[in-house]
Amino acid sequence: MKEKAYIICGPTASGKSSLAIELALKNNGVIINADSQQVYRELPILTACPSKADYETVPHKLYQFYDGTKKMDASIWIEYAKTEITNAFDNGKTPYIVGGTGFYIKALTEGLSVIPNIPQNIREQVRKEGLHAKNIELYEILKKYDPDLCKKVLPSDKQRVLRGIEVFRATGTPLSVWQRQKKIKPLPDIDFDLRIIDFEMPELEKRIKLRTEEMFKSGVVDEVKNLLSMDYPDNASVFKIIGVETIWKYLAKAITLDEAKSELTLLTRQYAKRQRTFFRTQLSK
Repeated sequence: MKEKAYIICGPTASGKSSLAIELALKNNGVIINADSQQVYRELPILTACPSKADYETVPHKLYQFYDGTKKMDASIWIEYAKTEITNAFDNGKTPYIVGGTGFYIKALTEGLSVIPNIPQNIREQVRKEGLHAKNIELYEILKKYDPDLCKKVLPSDKQRVLRGIEVFRATGTPLSVWQRQKKIKPLPDIDFDLRIIDFEMPELEKRIKLRTEEMFKSGVVDEVKNLLSMDYPDNASVFKIIGVETIWKYLAKAITLDEAKSELTLLTRQYAKRQRTFFRTQLSK
């Protein structure tokens, strides 16, 4: 009989963490983070990491452990997650994988396509093109390289468009071809019980707005100010976290406090919509 791990996922501000703590307390559980922003140690308030009280109530793993100058992706995260899930079972605990990064969860349950590493010079060149070209221009480039991928990717999804471009330029093979190769599940001997937490957008928007207000009350401005004082390179991964640029603009007096709150709420709402779409179309219960 296979061991069972539990996945609790959903859009930001949907209450995943609270539910996970409740269940972990009942079932001798350990909570394992599956959120690409909460892995970084520098911004626990902005990324809505669990509180000190939460950490003391139930064991939490893979939160605030990663250096903000380093890049985290699904393949790296899976290796950490495999270790923590295995450790949980070895210690007689029930693993609860909790987070909003749908691609991490899909990779954990279904596996990743085997794609060669992209040379740094090609990746940097493609990202540089992405800064200057319009979305539709990049999409037309991708269409020449990988028309099959274009059937699944919108011109507005710049990240996936750039990914398709860089893979073709590095390997000479379309990303869609790599993706059709058989995937290898990282933990084939474990059954995953998947639970998606969600609300309709009007209710989710209320929760996001309330959480944004709480972030500012809890010192998110000082948190970002401290980050910006660090001697980090301009391309540090942590700078890409939602809200960093918004609060930087407020600190530079380019926008007011109310404008910063409104912008962060809007950006978070847009992110939540993308999350909901991914969970609805890419993950099955």
